[in-house]
Amino acid sequence: MTNSEKVIQAIQSGNLEEVDEWIQLALDEDDEETLYLLGNSLYQLGFLEETKKVYNHLIDINPQDDELKIYLAEIEIEEGNELEALELLHSIENTSSSYTQSLLVQADYYHLNGLPEVSIQKLEEAEELIPQEPVIKFALAEVYFTIAEYQLAVNYYEFLIEEGLEEIAGTLINARLGNAYLMLGNYEKAIENLNEALSFKDDPEVYYQLGFAYIQKEEFYQAIDTLKQAKEMDPSLISVYILLAEAYQQLNDLEQSLQTIEEGLTVNEMNIELYLKAAEYAGKLNINEKASNFYHEALDIEPENERILLRYAEFLNHLDQYEEIIELFEKAPESVRSLPEALWLLATTNNELDEYDQARDYFDQAYNELNDHLDFLKDYAFFLREDGQREKMHEVLERYTSINPEYDEEIASLKEDYLY
Repeated sequence: MTNSEKVIQAIQSGNLEEVDEWIQLALDEDDEETLYLLGNSLYQLGFLEETKKVYNHLIDINPQDDELKIYLAEIEIEEGNELEALELLHSIENTSSSYTQSLLVQADYYHLNGLPEVSIQKLEEAEELIPQEPVIKFALAEVYFTIAEYQLAVNYYEFLIEEGLEEIAGTLINARLGNAYLMLGNYEKAIENLNEALSFKDDPEVYYQLGFAYIQKEEFYQAIDTLKQAKEMDPSLISVYILLAEAYQQLNDLEQSLQTIEEGLTVNEMNIELYLKAAEYAGKLNINEKASNFYHEALDIEPENERILLRYAEFLNHLDQYEEIIELFEKAPESVRSLPEALWLLATTNNELDEYDQARDYFDQAYNELNDHLDFLKDYAFFLREDGQREKMHEVLERYTSINPEYDEEIASLKEDYLY
């Protein structure tokens, strides 16, 4: 039995205190081929520091072993030792047979670390060296997709399809191509490619994307059938419930929309988006108590969530429950109360409660942030007329018409009031 084999035996038997000793004996006595196998075994077992020790020893023996440098660089990246990894990769000459592989590792590193432009540079250099290599084309497509250069991504994905490749690194090429067309708004092409991907392999994410494409084309029954497939394959995919409910809404089947969201809540009862959607559909169905309960359940999970608080306040405003709005915001954090949308709600609420001084103060504060929001400007102008602030009303009306010069009967009547 070689020393290298004794290293692995010590690991498997749990005698970890013996590992370093046997590794040193292996480095001193075992041949290079045996050490290569040891390094690979240690890596597979997750002993990265020990793997590095073996690989560094082999590189000392063979300084020109660039393939080994790449393996070592990948370990350094995995451990967060980026400078050491890049130093190893940059040490590989462009005349080396491993140079292209070093460019791919660098490209992957820069892509994952938010430097897509550098990643593209490395991949384009690799592409010049091996113009027809599918892995390089795929990597370029992936980087272009992530930076929203969808047409460039499409060009590369289509090259791969033409070469007869259906899957690389576990990724369905037609699915990616369909998704890119989806982002470009070419829904016909998206549907064609997504269906092609599904003919190769079922995938709930692809069914979801296909459902989205059908909704964009207003083919709602097909969208529903497709999204049900996604839900059956992966019930934990929460976005499916939301999109499926939207498809039912487009068919004016709000009861089914609500039922779908409630089904989603049985899968994930902590998802805030589901509660907001459930409350929205319950409200549209005039099941107001149920809608209010959904808002309360969401607030029990995240009591300071500004989206929940604002949506609930808007719902209460729709029901003319002004005292409840005041109470809601009194309990809310200052950061929420100072939001422009909250100030607007508090302004209209206090006005309805005949608390005009409070309403005036909230309207004035909101105006600083919402002076380009047409609905707010109209509300504010009407308040200013009732409050007797004619000059301020004129200012707000001028602001409104500068943004929207089209005729508006209500604005015209306010302007007429100002003139007389």
